[in-house]
Amino acid sequence: MPATDYHVSLYLIYLMQNECSSSKIEEVIYSIAWAHNIAGYNNPCASELVKNVAEGAKRQLSRPCSKKEPITPEILTQLVNRFGSTENLLDKRIVTMCLIGYAGFLRFSEIVNIRACDIQFQSTHMSIFIEKSKTDKYRQGSCVIIAKSNNITCPVTCLESYIKDADINLEDDKFIFRQITFFKKANTHKLRNDSRHISYTRARELLLEKLQCLGLDKTKFGLHSLRSGGATSAANAGISDRIFKKHGRWKSDRAKDGYVKEDLKTQLSVSQNLGI
Repeated sequence: MPATDYHVSLYLIYLMQNECSSSKIEEVIYSIAWAHNIAGYNNPCASELVKNVAEGAKRQLSRPCSKKEPITPEILTQLVNRFGSTENLLDKRIVTMCLIGYAGFLRFSEIVNIRACDIQFQSTHMSIFIEKSKTDKYRQGSCVIIAKSNNITCPVTCLESYIKDADINLEDDKFIFRQITFFKKANTHKLRNDSRHISYTRARELLLEKLQCLGLDKTKFGLHSLRSGGATSAANAGISDRIFKKHGRWKSDRAKDGYVKEDLKTQLSVSQNLGI
């Protein structure tokens, strides 16, 4: 310390030759810049030499982006029909998580951090307070409004049923999607009383297991398919961009558009309206 732009460039070339990912290159650059700035030194990564080497490395190491497929309303209907009406609390938990995540455009971290006291039920809808979010840097929180429907996939009805079956008190500050214990003698499942929510690995495992039972290729889906699925359906339905972004808590159009997969009708509309 301080490092020269020449040595930083050599290090980036070394990483490139060892086939690190392009994200690793960015991580190294930000880390070096942060260390120098906090120590009061000039940032060597601001050099044109480092910028050009980094750009070349990222281009060479870039790979095609392989995003997971969005969950569709048809898939959710199959999930509810197959697993939503059982008495197994394990099945009801994952089905409820899917419906809430889809309807609220929720990230997994937002789903599992929902506490009982964050939920308010009304006659026509429910509101869920999201205490912290990826784009909420100052932890101001936001409220997600989800309407009731008359469908079997209604997320409000499903959550009410889950809360009743899991014996959750809406005045508690415990996570609603906690770990579950099976009591062999009583042959029943119950939520644990501790404050630990279900892990990402376990939730993903359960979701993919259910999708496989429906005859779907589980490798095409993930937990983020819920957020992208809800966003895709909303976009194809022509929801206003302003409401769309607010509901999903996106800060930019670029971030929002990355979640949307247009249906064939929407894609065809471009060439159909060219006047030829």
